[in-house]
Amino acid sequence: MGTKEKILEVALRQFNTFGTDAVTVRSIAQEVGISHGNLCYHFPNTDAIILALYRRIAQEMDVQILRAQAGTPNLEHLLQLGPAGFQILYRYKFLMLDFVRITRRIPQIQIEYRALAQLREQQYLQVFQNMIALGWLRPEPVEGYYQNLARRWLVFGDGWIPHAEIHRNGSPDETAKYYYQILISELLPLLTAKGRRLFPKEPK
Repeated sequence: MGTKEKILEVALRQFNTFGTDAVTVRSIAQEVGISHGNLCYHFPNTDAIILALYRRIAQEMDVQILRAQAGTPNLEHLLQLGPAGFQILYRYKFLMLDFVRITRRIPQIQIEYRALAQLREQQYLQVFQNMIALGWLRPEPVEGYYQNLARRWLVFGDGWIPHAEIHRNGSPDETAKYYYQILISELLPLLTAKGRRLFPKEPK
């Protein structure tokens, strides 16, 4: 692992543990075992580190979304992508715990996040359309239903990590699975008979 990646990993741990307001360039450099000047060669300040971590999680989530969009013929496999995505999000939990302060402090993240939310809405819609085409989901019961479902998923994505910090004490994997199951339950009434046969009783 190179110096830049070590900085990001240490920063991620410190942000998750202490919050973005308490972490400094010096505290990160000390744990990495490099000088303050060496760290600033890679990242001039903690805002630059936060932006880099935000972009890294966005890239990791893109992998999961694009796999889901591919229209795999196995529903269980498709549904297993969800817990993996929730685990990724929870690994970067400081972002959503401090997100309002972060976007006020780093406006570029707000700009990128708004654009990403619009993209995610379209990607979720594509997943729903793929599932309809494969006979797993019923056509929408009323016009605009699946678009609103995609938007509800986005709202849920913004809020489940703060909720977990208050209400859950389990492991990261257990926490991610718990909230994923809540999210995916919205699809249950929409499954066709074929979808219900393929839908796992408990997504892994």
